[in-house]
Amino acid sequence: MDLGLSGKRALVTGASKGIGRAIVEALHGEGAEIIASSREQSNLKKLSESLKGKARLLTHAADLSDSESRSGLIEFVRSEFEYIDILVHNVGGPRPSDVRTTAATDWESGFEQLFASVAQLNQAFLPSMIEKRFGRIICVTSLSVLEPIAGLAVSNAIRAAVTGMLKTLADEVAPFAVTVNCVAPGAIATDRLNDLMATRIAKSGQSKEEYQKEYLKPIPMGRLGEPHEFASVVAFLASTRASYVTGSTISVDGGKRRSTY
Repeated sequence: MDLGLSGKRALVTGASKGIGRAIVEALHGEGAEIIASSREQSNLKKLSESLKGKARLLTHAADLSDSESRSGLIEFVRSEFEYIDILVHNVGGPRPSDVRTTAATDWESGFEQLFASVAQLNQAFLPSMIEKRFGRIICVTSLSVLEPIAGLAVSNAIRAAVTGMLKTLADEVAPFAVTVNCVAPGAIATDRLNDLMATRIAKSGQSKEEYQKEYLKPIPMGRLGEPHEFASVVAFLASTRASYVTGSTISVDGGKRRSTY
């Protein structure tokens, strides 16, 4: 199937590792020109060196929790691409905490990182999408927007707010052939998941093997997902083929979510 991505211009944040890197690989493999952004320039360099192809791949280091850094990213994209067709928000999760003990500074930094970054980048790049009558906005969220996850207070609260904002935006821009969707990863094999599991194993007193066995029980497929499996869904949503899919949150979780809708 031709996804119609050849020559499309994309910005992918959180792009140097894990899910973000897999998304870059998937889009670039379909011929999209990409600006990949993350905080670590060294990781971006490794990404750039590993991908070969005719389509352009540029990188720019930016801290999405900082408004000035976000503005710098916007200016870089405009100077190199002028406009983008595809915007993929992939922002790392805030550190684990409970609602009762989360510091005010953690709520504030979580808002900047997860919510303000999405809002600012959307406002920067939507005008050209609307003018061209084509655009794809895709946000990597979490299953926590559907079923809150214990110990992830900031992520649960703010990602849910992001989902509400994007659902509203989807209605606003649908008449201009711009689609807005969220993709909620379940247990995908990434550094972030490894870190969370290590913290929980330490608290549980279980061995790594015991904990992993229990962790996989609620997943009908009985295994972790791979980043490339998640990225394939994002690539479809970014494509011309997904022109009638908008305002949705799609779970990529091996069947873990139990609700029927």
